Amino acid sequence: MKKLLALFFTFLSCSYLSGQYYGTLEIPEDRVNTWIPKITLEYQGIYHFSEGDTESKLRLFFAGGMKIAQLVQGYWEDSTGIWKLKYTNLTNVKIDKQGIFSSDQFTGRFIRFSESSYKGLRIDNPWTEWIPQGKNEIGYRSTSSPRDFSGKYPELSYRHLSKEELATLSKKTLQRMRNEIYARYGYRFKSGSEMEKYFSKQDWYIAQHDDVSTFLNQIELDNIALIQKVESSK
Repeated sequence: MKKLLALFFTFLSCSYLSGQYYGTLEIPEDRVNTWIPKITLEYQGIYHFSEGDTESKLRLFFAGGMKIAQLVQGYWEDSTGIWKLKYTNLTNVKIDKQGIFSSDQFTGRFIRFSESSYKGLRIDNPWTEWIPQGKNEIGYRSTSSPRDFSGKYPELSYRHLSKEELATLSKKTLQRMRNEIYARYGYRFKSGSEMEKYFSKQDWYIAQHDDVSTFLNQIELDNIALIQKVESSK
């Protein structure tokens, strides 16, 4: 991956100034074309934007007829000086046959670079604060798999589980599955509680937030509701 990114930056560094950015580089309009694959499903992936402290990524995946677009950004918390992550789920996500991306928050289009096989997503109204007003920003697709969720049950974040899949599991397992969704977003469990003791042993877990309810995508919310229903029947 690092080698591919190095080649990508070398490719971009030969560009002239224009109105769209990748990282800190400005590239001309004629270096990109609209990316229109055979099926919309091919747009799935993780798109990386900007560099350093302003680096962010957009997870894009489809499940059960839904299009999930989740923006992941880091920031330094002023009161503690701690680096934290925040998650924003875009709403009303649409992708048309011409490669146009839209949501209630951001719009853009999918692109591919004319002189290489690299693909990306160009955002018309970038969330990266340093991008000059009126300029666009391109996010490079680093992988076609958007499923980079940590934990023992990562599928809870990208696939709807069925009642039948959960029916044979113990109440303790169901509780851990449900709470893993919150833990993935850095939820801070009550000190000394069973969940705090369990997740503090997981190498991927970092307690950061007292409330992560707004971070959860719709698939996760649906799975939590189903797990609670199965739990109550145990």
